[in-house]
Amino acid sequence: MTTSSNIDSDKLKGFIPFDYLTAACIKDLTNQLRVHTLEKGKILFKRGSKDHECHFLMSGEIDLADENFNVTKVTADSEDNYLALDNSSHIHRSSAITTTTCQFYSINREYLDLVTTWSQLSEDLDDDDSNEERDSSDDSDVETLDWMDALLTSPLFTRIPPANIQKLLSRFKEREVKIGEVIVQEAAQGDEFYVIKQGRAIVTQGDRHKEKVLAAIQTGHCFGEDALIAESVRNATVTMASNGSLMVLDKVDFDELLKKPIIKSITMEELKIQMDEGDSGTVLIDVRHPEEFRHNPLKNSENIPLNRIREKLAGMNHDFHYVVYCDGGSRSQAAAYIMTESGFHAVCLIR
Repeated sequence: MTTSSNIDSDKLKGFIPFDYLTAACIKDLTNQLRVHTLEKGKILFKRGSKDHECHFLMSGEIDLADENFNVTKVTADSEDNYLALDNSSHIHRSSAITTTTCQFYSINREYLDLVTTWSQLSEDLDDDDSNEERDSSDDSDVETLDWMDALLTSPLFTRIPPANIQKLLSRFKEREVKIGEVIVQEAAQGDEFYVIKQGRAIVTQGDRHKEKVLAAIQTGHCFGEDALIAESVRNATVTMASNGSLMVLDKVDFDELLKKPIIKSITMEELKIQMDEGDSGTVLIDVRHPEEFRHNPLKNSENIPLNRIREKLAGMNHDFHYVVYCDGGSRSQAAAYIMTESGFHAVCLIR
């Protein structure tokens, strides 16, 4: 590994995907780059070999020889030299031999994929480039202000009593994390709630063969609450796309200071009175599986399974009051929390 001061960032931006990454993403990646030099006649990689790195030719000239011994010359200053060398797969289809002394920038391909995925997903995030390009010498007070501001101004925290907020901030524990580190693993038991103090992460579902990327998250974003509320296993994997730090809250403190004051309930009798009085702004949502709903539907309710609540938020109306239902209560609590977190008024129905 090398220091970012040894990296020519302007030259690096001549390569895909560095040409469209933000300054902060490039800074994270330069800290992961390996700068190395090979003399003339040396082999960078062999055809058929597995390679966990991507290699970028920064100076010199190499030959790429395929299985039919066809040779392609690649020169550092050529207009065609804008991609990693022979990078269509982690198994090389060609051998690379230097024909002059060459310098390479090499980087772990999983790290590169994490950062580029985050960058593409985050185009819709309300990023401030001036914050992203902040020098690393900025003091920790500014970083603390960023994540605290994002947290305290979120719709979720407007529902928490002031006394609880003070307790929350005192009970969070900071944890340093590294790029590529898996913080939450899908299907694992969950016992912690996280806020990103500094850094970026990717949220995915499925195994590596059928992985679906769900979201890009960054400073001030929370995760890990779904499993704590529903008392179930994690429903997604969260992997760091940069070095950074997390603020961590254990389940006991989460239940006491966040879950309890936020999740409200209403009885069937109270709901009936409310509806009889002509309340047309109440919407009933049943978060059970469609099969459960069809077997025993809740009258006048709409079926939105818990795992689809987040994707349906954009179509909901903040002027309505939502009453959420499931059989046991855990799924409705999780749904009500998610909706409250997004600024909706949601309560759980007790039958």
